[in-house]
Amino acid sequence: MSEDKLSALKNLIDTPRDLNKLKIYEGKLNQACIFLLFDSRKIVINSEASSKTIAEAARLVPQIRTRVESLIDRARAQDLRIRPGTPEKTQKLIANNSLLFDFIIFSCGWDLKEELKELDSSLVFGEVDKIKDLVKKVLEHIQTIDELFAQKDHAKTNIQSSEDVAAILLERYYKEMAIAEQAGALKGILKLEKPKFIGKSKYYDQLGNFILRIAMTYELESRDTPIAIRAINAILNREYPRVKADLKDIIKAVEILDENGLLILKQDHEGLYWIQLSPSESEANIILKMAEDKGYLTLEEVIMETNWPLEKASDELEKFVKAGCAIKDASYSSGTKYYFTELSEDNSET
Repeated sequence: MSEDKLSALKNLIDTPRDLNKLKIYEGKLNQACIFLLFDSRKIVINSEASSKTIAEAARLVPQIRTRVESLIDRARAQDLRIRPGTPEKTQKLIANNSLLFDFIIFSCGWDLKEELKELDSSLVFGEVDKIKDLVKKVLEHIQTIDELFAQKDHAKTNIQSSEDVAAILLERYYKEMAIAEQAGALKGILKLEKPKFIGKSKYYDQLGNFILRIAMTYELESRDTPIAIRAINAILNREYPRVKADLKDIIKAVEILDENGLLILKQDHEGLYWIQLSPSESEANIILKMAEDKGYLTLEEVIMETNWPLEKASDELEKFVKAGCAIKDASYSSGTKYYFTELSEDNSET
């Protein structure tokens, strides 16, 4: 995840409730997407000159420029026009759904710009072997953004709840949605509610993240001191009012954390439930504190910081992945990264 991208998105975030301000906010985000596409166009223009000495690139780069310019035209046509007479509640829903697409388009637009920079560099240095793969990635990214614009247009007429739209987007754009959540972009748009039919696994993973945060910051005399589930429930209702969960849901989420070795669930002779931080709590807390600033860790960082053996560091990180508290991304040439987006401070009010 690009720290620059996350920072840029954070600087754009607002949470207006007034309809007119909401429309202005959506327009501001769309404009930011347009600026990214213009930056991409400038890079492609420079690349055209460098591509002339490489036959395949000389054929493909002009096609990329045409596709990018087409995206710019499409982005410029993305005004939030709503049919007169539409109820204000529906207008807000349309605006919020448009914002969900804007966050993903911004993220993809940023990645497209970075890929084009890499392509331009490869053209300058004549790295022929890399050029073909980079061109393929760039064209795939352009196609994705084009499809997102089409889906955004469709969402303005096919009205769905923001939770339903987010669930659909999450299937394909998990990383982009995770970045938007870490930036605080989803506050005021989405709330965590128990799904009726599908997506329950994801719901309990997210709920477990909030419970884990509460447990890790609970003031205890010792790590063997039990915490009543009812106390966790009270704190959850007070500090995370947008999270909808009853006592049974909390117990279910803690059972999952218990199965993955992050917490211990106990029941006393009166039938009351308690949790206890697991024997490896100190390791879990170390990892959470390390991940707090950046939102992600690499296996190498954990080993260097803690002096743990490779197997122990890997096992501790995998516990968070199994519990749904971290995302493992092995696509980086510099090594595997573990994203702790749900535990970010920026999500404390989601």
